[in-house]
Amino acid sequence: MLVRGRPLRLGVQLQAQRTTWFAFASALRDVEALGFDTVWTFDHLLPFSGPDDGPSFETLTTLGAMAALTSRIRIGVLVNGVLYRDPATLAKSAALVDQISGGRLEFSLGAAWAEREFRAYGMAYPSLAERYERLDEALHIVRSLWTMHRTTFEGRFYRVEAAPCEPKPVQSPHPPVMVGGSGSGSLRIAARHATSWNVQGSPERCAERAARLAGFCAEIGRDVADIELSWHGQIALAPTRAEAETCAAGIAASHGLDLEQQRESWLVGTPPEVAEQIRRYVDVGISHFVVGVGDPFDRAPLRLLQDVVRPTLG
Repeated sequence: MLVRGRPLRLGVQLQAQRTTWFAFASALRDVEALGFDTVWTFDHLLPFSGPDDGPSFETLTTLGAMAALTSRIRIGVLVNGVLYRDPATLAKSAALVDQISGGRLEFSLGAAWAEREFRAYGMAYPSLAERYERLDEALHIVRSLWTMHRTTFEGRFYRVEAAPCEPKPVQSPHPPVMVGGSGSGSLRIAARHATSWNVQGSPERCAERAARLAGFCAEIGRDVADIELSWHGQIALAPTRAEAETCAAGIAASHGLDLEQQRESWLVGTPPEVAEQIRRYVDVGISHFVVGVGDPFDRAPLRLLQDVVRPTLG
């Protein structure tokens, strides 16, 4: 199936919280073996939902290990938060991960949102307006470091002077750049910098946000078709509706969420029902679907998605 001239892609975010490295690595290998197109970790210092105790993996060491443990699937972080590390350090780390993976990195950056992590670790958590400005500056620096011999940049928040970045990424001119977020600030930045944009929510919300992105692209003379539209959400897929509902309720409880408030923005149901839900997103231009899965990383819904649902999508 082609969506806006792009092939449909299916990915999995393995939520690296309240789990062990053995369980995560085993799931990672299985996701690749199942034939998914992309696999992702997250960028958090604490579990992103529920109680703030329990394991939460450090992001860039996890990503490097993902690169070394896989051979085909494209890898990434959904999404890196701009406040967690300076852009030059992030650019260097990402470039090496692209080298380790043989050019399979999907880079991402967003404004960061998990305020409790910044309080817990004594880090500044500025206003959303400042976070957007930092995100814009950081993307300027990262892209320049990857493509220029040396980079000089002086912004309000970040500065580099005649800075090199070696080795460069394998991918030319650079890895894909995903911007995550649905606020107007994120959309304006995506219009300027992104090759991919990631959103959460119902098909209707995605359509409204995508239309705003198209408007911001038009303002700067860019074709929005140059940007891949991607969706991220939970999946509760099972052979029967009753089993799917039980699965969805368990996922909601594990995150401390009200299922009824999430239902319109998750994939919930039998294979034919989930296929129809995916088609609703495809109709608004989404071509890349990344489903979130937490420990114990149940493979059964993923097998159904890849082996039963995907062939029906054309």
